[in-house]
Amino acid sequence: MHPDKAMKDVKVDVRVNVTVDAASVVLLIATTTMAFLFYKQNKQDKRDRPALSQP
Repeated sequence: MHPDKAMKDVKVDVRVNVTVDAASVVLLIATTTMAFLFYKQNKQDKRDRPALSQP
């Protein structure tokens, strides 16, 4: 294999990996935000209706 071609392949791989990492980070942030909002909403519901949260 020609050295130039090897360098080109590596650059392509790095670009793909960075794109995947960025997508993963965005997904992680979105999931965390949704979980936090759901938790906050759940907590608020329990405070608004204390009768439901008691056994």
